Amino acid sequence: MFLDIFKRRKEKKQSIEAQILSEEVSKVQEKLAATLCQFEDTTDHELLDYYTYYYKANEIRHTYLMRKLKEVYYK
Repeated sequence: MFLDIFKRRKEKKQSIEAQILSEEVSKVQEKLAATLCQFEDTTDHELLDYYTYYYKANEIRHTYLMRKLKEVYYK
């Protein structure tokens, strides 16, 4: 009985954590799409550099969040 309660709590915690991570992944994907559009629409060299770095930073964040999400699902 105690193990069942512990298991349910653990599953609930994983579920909440997975939901939060999924929401963060969605936000980062939206940022990536928006940054790509802005990159394509600009001609200013300084802004091109900015969008390049911003895109790369969000790409790294996306990779990190996906890795964490996989860890939650495959624990």
